[in-house]
Amino acid sequence: MSSNFIVTADACTPKHSGPVVPTTPLVTFLERIQETALQTYGHKGFDPKLYVDLSLKQNLSTTVEAFEKLPRTENGSVSVEELSGFVEKYLGGAAEDLVYVLPVDFVDEPQDFLSNVKSPEVKAWALEVHKLWKNLSRKVSGRVLEKPDFYTLLPLKNPVMIPGSRFREVYYWDSYWVIRGLLASKMYETAKGIVYNLISLIDDYGHVLNGARAYYTNRSQPPLLSSMVTDIYNRTGDKDLVIKSLPALLKEHDFWNSGMHKVIIQDSQGTNHTLNRYYAMWNQPRPESSTTDEETASKLSNKCAKTQLYRELASAAESGWDFSTRWMSGAKSVISRQ
Repeated sequence: MSSNFIVTADACTPKHSGPVVPTTPLVTFLERIQETALQTYGHKGFDPKLYVDLSLKQNLSTTVEAFEKLPRTENGSVSVEELSGFVEKYLGGAAEDLVYVLPVDFVDEPQDFLSNVKSPEVKAWALEVHKLWKNLSRKVSGRVLEKPDFYTLLPLKNPVMIPGSRFREVYYWDSYWVIRGLLASKMYETAKGIVYNLISLIDDYGHVLNGARAYYTNRSQPPLLSSMVTDIYNRTGDKDLVIKSLPALLKEHDFWNSGMHKVIIQDSQGTNHTLNRYYAMWNQPRPESSTTDEETASKLSNKCAKTQLYRELASAAESGWDFSTRWMSGAKSVISRQ
Protein backbone atom coordinates (compact mmCIF):
# COMPACT_ATOMS: atom_id res chain seq x y z
CA MET A 1 0.00 0.00 0.00
CA SER A 2 2.75 2.45 0.90
CA SER A 3 4.29 2.21 -2.57
CA ASN A 4 1.19 3.90 -3.99
CA PHE A 5 1.38 6.92 -1.72
CA ILE A 6 1.64 10.54 -2.73
CA VAL A 7 2.01 13.67 -0.62
CA THR A 8 -0.53 16.35 -1.43
CA ALA A 9 -2.93 18.82 0.09
CA ASP A 10 -5.86 20.55 -1.58
CA ALA A 11 -6.28 24.28 -2.09
CA CYS A 12 -7.81 26.33 0.70
CA THR A 13 -11.46 26.44 -0.25
CA PRO A 14 -14.56 25.54 1.79
CA LYS A 15 -15.14 22.53 -0.44
CA HIS A 16 -11.60 21.16 -0.34
CA SER A 17 -10.14 22.41 2.92
CA GLY A 18 -10.39 18.93 4.40
CA PRO A 19 -10.96 17.60 7.91
CA VAL A 20 -9.33 18.91 11.08
CA VAL A 21 -8.93 16.83 14.25
CA PRO A 22 -8.37 19.25 17.14
CA THR A 23 -5.74 18.84 19.84
CA THR A 24 -6.40 19.18 23.56
CA PRO A 25 -6.75 22.40 25.62
CA LEU A 26 -3.45 21.50 27.30
CA VAL A 27 -1.63 21.42 23.96
CA THR A 28 -3.13 24.78 23.01
CA PHE A 29 -1.94 26.28 26.29
CA LEU A 30 1.56 24.79 25.95
CA GLU A 31 1.81 26.37 22.50
CA ARG A 32 1.36 29.71 24.24
CA ILE A 33 4.18 28.77 26.61
CA GLN A 34 6.29 27.86 23.58
CA GLU A 35 5.66 31.23 21.93
CA THR A 36 6.38 33.13 25.14
CA ALA A 37 9.57 31.14 25.72
CA LEU A 38 10.85 32.05 22.26
CA GLN A 39 10.20 35.73 22.97
CA THR A 40 11.90 35.45 26.36
CA TYR A 41 14.88 33.20 25.66
CA GLY A 42 15.48 33.89 21.97
CA HIS A 43 16.28 31.57 19.07
CA LYS A 44 19.67 30.32 20.27
CA GLY A 45 19.29 26.72 21.43
CA PHE A 46 15.51 27.02 21.33
CA ASP A 47 13.60 23.74 20.87
CA PRO A 48 9.86 24.32 20.36
CA LYS A 49 9.01 20.66 21.00
CA LEU A 50 10.32 20.86 24.55
CA TYR A 51 7.46 23.11 25.63
CA VAL A 52 4.59 20.98 24.33
CA ASP A 53 6.10 17.97 26.10
CA LEU A 54 5.86 19.65 29.51
CA SER A 55 3.20 18.51 31.99
CA LEU A 56 1.04 20.16 34.61
CA LYS A 57 1.72 20.18 38.34
CA GLN A 58 -1.71 21.67 39.02
CA ASN A 59 -4.95 21.66 37.04
CA LEU A 60 -5.05 23.55 33.76
CA SER A 61 -7.37 26.37 34.83
CA THR A 62 -5.17 27.23 37.83
CA THR A 63 -2.05 27.13 35.66
CA VAL A 64 -3.56 29.32 32.95
CA GLU A 65 -4.73 31.83 35.55
CA ALA A 66 -1.22 32.07 36.99
CA PHE A 67 0.26 32.46 33.52
CA GLU A 68 -2.12 35.30 32.70
CA LYS A 69 -0.98 37.16 35.81
CA LEU A 70 2.71 37.15 34.87
CA PRO A 71 4.10 40.71 34.53
CA ARG A 72 4.67 41.68 30.92
CA THR A 73 6.52 44.45 29.14
CA GLU A 74 4.84 46.85 26.72
CA ASN A 75 5.43 44.42 23.82
CA GLY A 76 3.88 41.56 25.81
CA SER A 77 7.07 39.64 26.63
CA VAL A 78 7.86 38.05 30.00
CA SER A 79 11.20 38.36 31.76
CA VAL A 80 13.53 35.37 32.01
CA GLU A 81 13.21 35.35 35.79
CA GLU A 82 9.40 35.44 35.77
CA LEU A 83 8.97 32.80 33.06
CA SER A 84 11.57 30.45 34.54
CA GLY A 85 9.92 30.77 37.93
CA PHE A 86 6.49 30.04 36.47
CA VAL A 87 7.72 26.95 34.59
CA GLU A 88 9.46 25.60 37.69
CA LYS A 89 6.39 26.10 39.88
CA TYR A 90 3.59 25.02 37.58
CA LEU A 91 5.05 22.70 34.91
CA GLY A 92 6.77 19.32 35.06
CA GLY A 93 9.82 18.34 33.03
CA ALA A 94 9.50 17.00 29.49
CA ALA A 95 11.10 13.65 30.37
CA GLU A 96 9.12 12.94 33.53
CA ASP A 97 6.19 11.15 31.87
CA LEU A 98 8.27 8.10 30.90
CA VAL A 99 10.39 6.09 33.32
CA TYR A 100 13.16 3.59 32.71
CA VAL A 101 12.30 -0.11 32.60
CA LEU A 102 14.60 -3.06 31.89
CA PRO A 103 13.24 -5.06 28.92
CA VAL A 104 11.95 -8.42 30.13
CA ASP A 105 13.64 -10.32 27.31
CA PHE A 106 17.02 -8.58 27.20
CA VAL A 107 20.18 -10.63 27.66
CA ASP A 108 23.71 -9.36 27.19
CA GLU A 109 24.43 -11.83 24.38
CA PRO A 110 21.45 -13.60 22.76
CA GLN A 111 21.95 -17.20 21.75
CA ASP A 112 23.15 -17.51 18.14
CA PHE A 113 23.21 -13.72 17.84
CA LEU A 114 23.99 -12.80 14.21
CA SER A 115 25.27 -16.31 13.59
CA ASN A 116 26.14 -15.53 9.97
CA VAL A 117 28.55 -12.77 10.98
CA LYS A 118 32.07 -14.23 11.08
CA SER A 119 34.16 -11.15 11.88
CA PRO A 120 34.82 -10.89 15.66
CA GLU A 121 35.19 -7.11 15.34
CA VAL A 122 31.83 -6.69 13.59
CA LYS A 123 30.07 -8.99 16.05
CA ALA A 124 31.58 -7.10 19.00
CA TRP A 125 30.34 -3.82 17.51
CA ALA A 126 26.88 -5.33 16.95
CA LEU A 127 26.71 -6.41 20.60
CA GLU A 128 27.47 -2.86 21.67
CA VAL A 129 24.58 -1.65 19.51
CA HIS A 130 22.41 -4.41 21.00
CA LYS A 131 23.09 -3.07 24.50
CA LEU A 132 21.49 0.25 23.54
CA TRP A 133 18.08 -1.38 24.01
CA LYS A 134 18.65 -1.05 27.75
CA ASN A 135 19.19 2.70 27.35
CA LEU A 136 16.11 3.29 25.18
CA SER A 137 13.56 1.19 27.06
CA ARG A 138 10.80 3.09 28.87
CA LYS A 139 7.31 2.67 30.27
CA VAL A 140 4.61 5.25 30.87
CA SER A 141 4.80 6.72 34.34
CA GLY A 142 2.06 5.86 36.80
CA ARG A 143 1.41 9.60 37.15
CA VAL A 144 0.29 9.71 33.50
CA LEU A 145 -2.14 6.87 34.14
CA GLU A 146 -3.50 8.62 37.23
CA LYS A 147 -3.90 12.08 35.65
CA PRO A 148 -3.80 11.75 31.84
CA ASP A 149 -5.18 15.28 31.38
CA PHE A 150 -2.00 16.67 32.93
CA TYR A 151 0.18 15.25 30.14
CA THR A 152 0.50 15.38 26.37
CA LEU A 153 1.96 11.86 26.42
CA LEU A 154 -0.59 9.16 25.62
CA PRO A 155 -0.82 6.33 28.19
CA LEU A 156 0.37 3.23 26.33
CA LYS A 157 0.11 -0.02 28.26
CA ASN A 158 3.30 -1.83 27.28
CA PRO A 159 6.97 -0.79 27.54
CA VAL A 160 8.31 1.17 24.58
CA MET A 161 11.55 1.95 22.80
CA ILE A 162 12.09 5.66 22.23
CA PRO A 163 14.23 7.10 19.42
CA GLY A 164 16.21 9.05 22.01
CA SER A 165 17.43 12.64 22.44
CA ARG A 166 14.53 15.11 22.08
CA PHE A 167 12.20 12.35 20.87
CA ARG A 168 10.76 11.09 24.12
CA GLU A 169 7.81 9.08 22.82
CA VAL A 170 6.89 6.30 20.41
CA TYR A 171 6.77 7.10 16.69
CA TYR A 172 4.91 5.02 14.15
CA TRP A 173 7.30 4.21 11.36
CA ASP A 174 10.33 4.38 13.64
CA SER A 175 8.70 1.41 15.37
CA TYR A 176 9.08 -0.68 12.22
CA TRP A 177 12.85 -0.29 12.29
CA VAL A 178 12.90 -0.73 16.05
CA ILE A 179 11.09 -4.05 15.68
CA ARG A 180 13.48 -5.20 12.97
CA GLY A 181 16.31 -4.57 15.42
CA LEU A 182 14.50 -6.23 18.32
CA LEU A 183 13.95 -9.34 16.22
CA ALA A 184 17.67 -9.47 15.44
CA SER A 185 18.25 -9.24 19.21
CA LYS A 186 15.66 -12.00 19.78
CA MET A 187 13.58 -9.66 21.97
CA TYR A 188 10.28 -11.02 20.76
CA GLU A 189 8.10 -10.06 23.75
CA THR A 190 9.21 -6.43 23.58
CA ALA A 191 8.48 -6.37 19.85
CA LYS A 192 4.99 -7.79 20.39
CA GLY A 193 4.31 -5.22 23.11
CA ILE A 194 5.11 -2.41 20.69
CA VAL A 195 2.64 -3.84 18.16
CA TYR A 196 -0.08 -4.06 20.80
CA ASN A 197 0.59 -0.43 21.74
CA LEU A 198 0.06 0.63 18.13
CA ILE A 199 -3.11 -1.45 17.91
CA SER A 200 -4.45 0.38 20.96
CA LEU A 201 -3.98 3.68 19.10
CA ILE A 202 -6.08 2.35 16.22
CA ASP A 203 -8.74 1.27 18.71
CA ASP A 204 -8.79 4.74 20.29
CA TYR A 205 -8.25 7.03 17.26
CA GLY A 206 -9.02 4.98 14.15
CA HIS A 207 -5.40 5.03 12.95
CA VAL A 208 -1.87 4.74 14.27
CA LEU A 209 -0.70 8.21 15.23
CA ASN A 210 2.47 9.89 13.99
CA GLY A 211 3.62 9.65 17.61
CA ALA A 212 2.18 8.93 21.04
CA ARG A 213 1.40 12.55 21.95
CA ALA A 214 -1.88 14.44 22.08
CA TYR A 215 -0.62 16.82 19.39
CA TYR A 216 -0.09 13.96 16.91
CA THR A 217 -3.70 12.76 16.79
CA ASN A 218 -4.43 14.54 13.50
CA ARG A 219 -1.97 12.61 11.35
CA SER A 220 -0.51 9.15 10.89
CA GLN A 221 2.70 7.90 9.27
CA PRO A 222 3.57 5.26 6.64
CA PRO A 223 1.27 2.29 7.37
CA LEU A 224 3.82 -0.35 8.29
CA LEU A 225 1.92 -2.11 11.08
CA SER A 226 1.03 -5.06 8.87
CA SER A 227 4.72 -5.48 8.01
CA MET A 228 5.60 -5.45 11.72
CA VAL A 229 3.06 -8.19 12.42
CA THR A 230 4.32 -10.22 9.45
CA ASP A 231 7.96 -9.91 10.50
CA ILE A 232 7.19 -11.01 14.06
CA TYR A 233 5.07 -13.92 12.86
CA ASN A 234 7.75 -15.09 10.45
CA ARG A 235 10.24 -15.16 13.33
CA THR A 236 8.01 -16.54 16.11
CA GLY A 237 5.06 -18.30 14.46
CA ASP A 238 2.75 -16.51 16.90
CA LYS A 239 -0.71 -16.98 15.32
CA ASP A 240 -2.42 -15.37 18.31
CA LEU A 241 -0.66 -12.08 17.49
CA VAL A 242 -1.95 -12.25 13.91
CA ILE A 243 -5.51 -13.02 15.01
CA LYS A 244 -5.54 -10.18 17.54
CA SER A 245 -4.03 -7.75 15.02
CA LEU A 246 -6.36 -8.44 12.11
CA PRO A 247 -9.33 -6.23 13.15
CA ALA A 248 -7.01 -3.27 13.71
CA LEU A 249 -5.20 -3.85 10.40
CA LEU A 250 -8.53 -3.86 8.56
CA LYS A 251 -9.53 -0.65 10.33
CA GLU A 252 -6.25 0.98 9.34
CA HIS A 253 -6.72 -0.17 5.73
CA ASP A 254 -10.12 1.53 5.70
CA PHE A 255 -8.57 4.71 7.10
CA TRP A 256 -6.12 4.96 4.20
CA ASN A 257 -8.67 3.95 1.57
CA SER A 258 -11.43 6.40 2.37
CA GLY A 259 -12.07 10.11 2.73
CA MET A 260 -9.27 12.53 1.98
CA HIS A 261 -6.66 9.76 1.88
CA LYS A 262 -8.16 8.13 -1.20
CA VAL A 263 -7.54 9.58 -4.65
CA ILE A 264 -8.73 8.29 -8.05
CA ILE A 265 -6.55 9.23 -11.01
CA GLN A 266 -6.95 8.39 -14.69
CA ASP A 267 -4.04 7.49 -16.96
CA SER A 268 -3.63 8.43 -20.61
CA GLN A 269 -5.54 5.31 -21.67
CA GLY A 270 -8.57 6.27 -19.59
CA THR A 271 -7.98 3.63 -16.91
CA ASN A 272 -8.73 4.65 -13.32
CA HIS A 273 -6.24 3.94 -10.54
CA THR A 274 -6.71 4.28 -6.79
CA LEU A 275 -3.92 5.96 -4.88
CA ASN A 276 -3.53 6.58 -1.17
CA ARG A 277 -2.14 9.94 -0.19
CA TYR A 278 -0.67 11.52 2.90
CA TYR A 279 -3.12 14.21 3.98
CA ALA A 280 -2.95 15.43 7.55
CA MET A 281 -6.20 16.33 9.29
CA TRP A 282 -4.77 19.67 10.31
CA ASN A 283 -4.47 23.19 8.87
CA GLN A 284 -2.65 25.16 11.57
CA PRO A 285 0.97 25.29 12.77
CA ARG A 286 2.09 21.91 14.07
CA PRO A 287 2.13 22.29 17.88
CA GLU A 288 5.57 20.71 18.25
CA SER A 289 6.90 23.22 15.71
CA SER A 290 4.36 26.01 16.11
CA THR A 291 6.77 28.94 16.27
CA THR A 292 8.81 27.55 13.38
CA ASP A 293 5.77 27.01 11.16
CA GLU A 294 4.44 30.49 11.92
CA GLU A 295 7.78 31.99 10.94
CA THR A 296 7.73 30.02 7.69
CA ALA A 297 4.15 31.14 6.95
CA SER A 298 4.95 34.79 7.72
CA LYS A 299 6.43 35.05 4.23
CA LEU A 300 2.95 34.46 2.73
CA SER A 301 0.52 37.29 2.27
CA ASN A 302 -2.93 35.79 2.77
CA LYS A 303 -4.64 33.51 5.26
CA CYS A 304 -5.67 30.93 2.66
CA ALA A 305 -2.09 30.40 1.54
CA LYS A 306 -0.93 30.05 5.14
CA THR A 307 -3.65 27.50 5.89
CA GLN A 308 -2.63 25.47 2.87
CA LEU A 309 1.04 25.65 3.88
CA TYR A 310 0.25 24.42 7.38
CA ARG A 311 -1.65 21.42 6.01
CA GLU A 312 1.17 20.66 3.57
CA LEU A 313 3.76 20.79 6.36
CA ALA A 314 1.69 18.40 8.48
CA SER A 315 1.08 16.15 5.47
CA ALA A 316 4.79 16.01 4.75
CA ALA A 317 5.33 15.05 8.39
CA GLU A 318 2.73 12.30 7.94
CA SER A 319 4.78 10.92 5.04
CA GLY A 320 7.66 10.24 7.41
CA TRP A 321 10.18 12.08 5.25
CA ASP A 322 12.18 14.29 7.57
CA PHE A 323 12.50 17.93 6.60
CA SER A 324 16.00 18.60 5.37
CA THR A 325 17.94 21.11 3.30
CA ARG A 326 19.28 18.18 1.30
CA TRP A 327 16.34 18.96 -1.00
CA MET A 328 17.56 22.53 -1.49
CA SER A 329 20.18 23.78 -3.94
CA GLY A 330 23.20 25.35 -2.29
CA ALA A 331 21.82 25.23 1.25
CA LYS A 332 23.66 24.08 4.35
CA SER A 333 22.99 20.47 5.31
CA VAL A 334 20.78 20.92 8.34
CA ILE A 335 18.25 18.24 9.12
CA SER A 336 15.08 18.95 11.08
CA ARG A 337 12.94 15.99 11.96
CA GLN A 338 9.18 16.28 12.45
